[in-house]
Amino acid sequence: MLELFGYAASVITALSLMMSNIWKLRWLNMTGSAMLMVYAVTLRAWPVAAVNAFIVVVDMYYIWQLSSKRDLFSLMEVPPQDKTFLKTFLELYREDMHKYFPSFDFAALKDPHCVFILRNLMPVGLFVYENEGNATASIRLDYVIPSYRDLSSARFFYNTGYSSFIKAGFREFVLRNPSPVHAKYAARMGFSPSAVDPAAWVKPLASGKDAPNPAC
Repeated sequence: MLELFGYAASVITALSLMMSNIWKLRWLNMTGSAMLMVYAVTLRAWPVAAVNAFIVVVDMYYIWQLSSKRDLFSLMEVPPQDKTFLKTFLELYREDMHKYFPSFDFAALKDPHCVFILRNLMPVGLFVYENEGNATASIRLDYVIPSYRDLSSARFFYNTGYSSFIKAGFREFVLRNPSPVHAKYAARMGFSPSAVDPAAWVKPLASGKDAPNPAC
């Protein structure tokens, strides 16, 4: 049983090093190192226990830093004809985008609108939509780069960042044919299945006194 515990601790520690999300990396690494510390203490392998205890402390410190840090979020719309950053971003992350939006084809869109989500002035996400009429913004792409995929950018956008859409006359977002994984994400962001279109998920946009404050 003790040997299995040691193997499990080693696997968790190894998995942590494969995480692109820094939160997951730190938490998994801390968990695996804590287990290895207990394993080493049980075997009286004091040098190994000391090293893993140090790693646990380091992980705790960085988790505390991450949790106490306030990020500044903002939106930046760019023209779809942009040949510099937008084109480079789409090409760089094309394969990863297709994991979540397999049918996404930017060139095939008739009238795309592109909005970058900035985190501390760094473009970490791209939101592409088309005006479907009836005050509806149809989502074609809702993407965040792997190293910043901790839902903070999504929460900003869907909870407080969409006031510009309301000013532009939109009253709802619609997402069609999401994958099971993306549907779960959409539900967390306030989307619900449409009562009219079985393939669609809809999120009404708050207005008036309930409208989001971009400064929040």
